[in-house]
Amino acid sequence: MINKIWCIAKQNAKEGLYYRFDLLLYIFNFIIEITVYVYIWLAIYNNGNQILGMSFEQVTTYYILVVSLSPIITWGINEIMGDAIREGEILRELLNPISYFNYYFGIRIGELIESMIVGILTFGICGCLFGVLFPVGILNFVLFIIVVCLAVVVVYFFELIIGMTAFYTNSIWGVEMFKRAILSIFSGMIAPISLFPQFLQKIANILPFKDCIYTPISIYLGELSNTEILQVILKQCVWIAILYIVAKILFHKSVKNIIVNGG
Repeated sequence: MINKIWCIAKQNAKEGLYYRFDLLLYIFNFIIEITVYVYIWLAIYNNGNQILGMSFEQVTTYYILVVSLSPIITWGINEIMGDAIREGEILRELLNPISYFNYYFGIRIGELIESMIVGILTFGICGCLFGVLFPVGILNFVLFIIVVCLAVVVVYFFELIIGMTAFYTNSIWGVEMFKRAILSIFSGMIAPISLFPQFLQKIANILPFKDCIYTPISIYLGELSNTEILQVILKQCVWIAILYIVAKILFHKSVKNIIVNGG
């Protein structure tokens, strides 16, 4: 099974990396985005003042990491799933010698390889241009990677749920925009969660999306204790189980609808 997933991932990664000019445009766009963030916050800080205990260097590092991680989190399989369901390719996918979930996980891993290359290059270039803080320690960096990897799985199952709405509608564009909005707000991409009003912080603490961007960066910057990090990892595992069960139930219900309609 792992070999099949990896083969799908490699094929999808090769297709994505073939269009190198597109990758360069993505990187250039992200550099411009980071530049805007840096100068906005430079104006806000005005001579090195701190906001909620964060120095300007920490905020700069935060947004460089936000933009570098964003393709890993926000790029996804929803458009591919929607097109396959709308055009009838879903029937072929259901007959594949690999399960539907594993098939799309392979596609997601392939896209992840592409997004990681974009993210790493963006981080490296912007780190040189604006300066960036390094992880507070090797353990924090390792835990940062672990939490990001779990976040990818969380988002993957969330994408499966979003993508399967295409079984019930001709277009998932609206639902896709909803997904992006939810991820942007509650992951901390727009602003650090600590700057949110209290009621939004409480919602963010319950949902799993905070642990996709904001929490990993907090670990990177050394703002969480080891106990708090272990609690985050446990929370991510619980959400993975919940989203997996929901996705499975929705998938089996949707497939039955296809069989009925086709019959």
